[in-house]
Amino acid sequence: MSRDLKKLLEEKLQQNNQRHADASQAVEFSEGREYKQIALDIIDPNPYQPRRIFPQVELEKLAASIAEIGLLEPILLRQVDQRYQIAAGERRWRAYKLLNKHAIEALVTPITDSDMAVFAIAENVDREDLSDYEIGLALRQIESVFPTKKKLAESLGLNREDMYRYFAFDELPEFMISDLNTNPRLLSRSAASDIKRLLKQQKSSPFLNACLAEAWALLLGSELDQTKFTGYVNNKLKALHENKTDCHIQNSHNLIREGKKVGNIAWTDKHMTIKISIEALNSDQENQLKTFLENMLNGEH
Repeated sequence: MSRDLKKLLEEKLQQNNQRHADASQAVEFSEGREYKQIALDIIDPNPYQPRRIFPQVELEKLAASIAEIGLLEPILLRQVDQRYQIAAGERRWRAYKLLNKHAIEALVTPITDSDMAVFAIAENVDREDLSDYEIGLALRQIESVFPTKKKLAESLGLNREDMYRYFAFDELPEFMISDLNTNPRLLSRSAASDIKRLLKQQKSSPFLNACLAEAWALLLGSELDQTKFTGYVNNKLKALHENKTDCHIQNSHNLIREGKKVGNIAWTDKHMTIKISIEALNSDQENQLKTFLENMLNGEH
């Protein structure tokens, strides 16, 4: 998370906390504010929770701490029908579940959707920073409780240009989104914005998808930095269109071993080409591959 956004969210959370503290002096707020034990199985996560991953090791450490010294601060909930939603404290709730406890101490109070959305992001700023992808997801969820993107940006103190960089993740191909859901730190918002721009500029290229897939495999294998992703794809496309390589490539597939690219298979309208790094095979494997291909071509497989 950028330092500017982190600071803005911290300020927003402080404002919310102060507003709730001030409101606690009012009769109508006090009547709706309760400290109570709530059963774990009727508590749901914050619907605007941006964090995709809760590391098991960290939860186990928190659970061990709670087991030793107890819960130092109740979680914050709002009631929705006969269930409760977490505004703050999901890690504590998850740790309680690891300890096989049945109920947790909670402060239950009325909270608006917009405050729930802001709490969901702000609660994470004091721990390991959220990735830009997670922030982008959170902003999309928050957007639904604000009348316009302008109001959303104003609420968080963001300029709209930077906010739209977070929204760039929406335009990425599905295979990238799938990997980001597993590892949300693969791309920054700037890299996502660059890829979005590339997709718009090169949308008519018949080679775009194959080049994107090749570059993405290199990125996953730590052979290509995200800052060089679009440059790599642009150079590939330029070479293809200038006939510096086989410009009739219809499809390609990278060969990956232990997360690294060791070769690829490419199809043209006339040929299939298999390329494998000489270091990827030993002499026995080379002979096995030759024999397999020969037998297959002779109809023996």
